[in-house]
Amino acid sequence: MTLQPKKQTNMAQQNENNEQRQLRALPITFQLYAYDEQEVEECRMAIIAFIGQHRSAKRAVTAHKVAQAIANWENNPIVRNRIIDYFK
Repeated sequence: MTLQPKKQTNMAQQNENNEQRQLRALPITFQLYAYDEQEVEECRMAIIAFIGQHRSAKRAVTAHKVAQAIANWENNPIVRNRIIDYFK
């Protein structure tokens, strides 16, 4: 009887694949409601500052992690309701 190695879980496989690839900064463009360009610029600068704060703490704000965080927030009824109330 020969022992077969355990199959990697999807998460382990994804982590291994991500280690083989190199992160790079890519632009993102999307529409956002605002009253004027100044509001858009303030938002842009806040996002840049957020990413910079995490980068200086050696944490990567990746597209995948942001998408996961948004999904997690939407799946949490308490957080989702607070966000909905905030955006009203």
